Amino acid sequence: MERGEAEAKMLEFIKKLPDEIREALDFDVPAFDFSEIAHVVFAGMGGSAISGDLAKLHLSEVPIPMESVRDYTLPPYVSEKTLVFVSSYSGNTEEALAAYGDARERGAKVVAVTSDGKLAEMAERDGVPLVRIPGGLPPRTALGWLFVPLVKVFEVSGVVQGKLVELERVADYLTELRDEFSTPDSPPFELASRLYLRLPLIYTSRRLAPVGFRWKAQINENAKAFAHVAELPELDHNEITGIKNPPERVEEMWAVFLVDADDHPRIKLRVKHTQELIRDSVLGTEVLESKGETPIERAFYLVYFGDFVSFYLAKFYFEDPIAIPRIDELKKRLANEQ
Repeated sequence: MERGEAEAKMLEFIKKLPDEIREALDFDVPAFDFSEIAHVVFAGMGGSAISGDLAKLHLSEVPIPMESVRDYTLPPYVSEKTLVFVSSYSGNTEEALAAYGDARERGAKVVAVTSDGKLAEMAERDGVPLVRIPGGLPPRTALGWLFVPLVKVFEVSGVVQGKLVELERVADYLTELRDEFSTPDSPPFELASRLYLRLPLIYTSRRLAPVGFRWKAQINENAKAFAHVAELPELDHNEITGIKNPPERVEEMWAVFLVDADDHPRIKLRVKHTQELIRDSVLGTEVLESKGETPIERAFYLVYFGDFVSFYLAKFYFEDPIAIPRIDELKKRLANEQ
């Protein structure tokens, strides 16, 4: 695929997020008796894993421990009282398949979310609830399809109310932003221009950590560029002192603080003072405030903003935003060593 064609495709994929959210609201999902569930695990990797992170954010008031697992094995507490969502967009992610087997062996309740592949085959063979989503996209651009079903399970099970209505509003809000973010004079374009040839530092509160990680992953995969992510307040207990040496590298860094109205007041203070303390060492710093009426709207505002930033960075670096040759090569090598 020519780079120009890949750019056009990726732009359409990124713009499609609000449409995916609307489509996924109609997906069939299973219901569970949550009186029998003591903990929830979201298992997956890469673009599939971020859906679990954002589901935890949207379901933050649910008084059930939830954990995202990016690994071959599940935590030792997983048992018949655990609900495990196994997400793999392709259905062939080896870590997700291993987690599925681990969950089944321990008698956990399992939901498979995938477009096809071995995961779909295994779920159908085992009689495990399967949420089959549309295929054909890079996994990192299928976030709406992967995310919404996780939330919908909680709503159809009676654990929460109104969360799907909130997601309808998220889709409407992102649709309003779509044209604004797609132009060369847009805020994401301007930020990408400042991050070009720099080393991006993405700093967030613990609440917004999934959003920061999404930024990092999108910049890595779309722009083939390095990015670093860290959380406040932890980074103020170590990393803040390390933003000094080697000076010729630190001077190439640009720190972006992703902030939200619901961040703890002390976190807001830390953003202010951390920015001031590192300003003389790095090339630049800035604060990007979330926008929207609800916490999930504001989170997706930042997600959408970051997706566009990664796209524009890919253009600046003359990179194919779809191709991921190193990941593909690694998968081939691992497949040859089964």
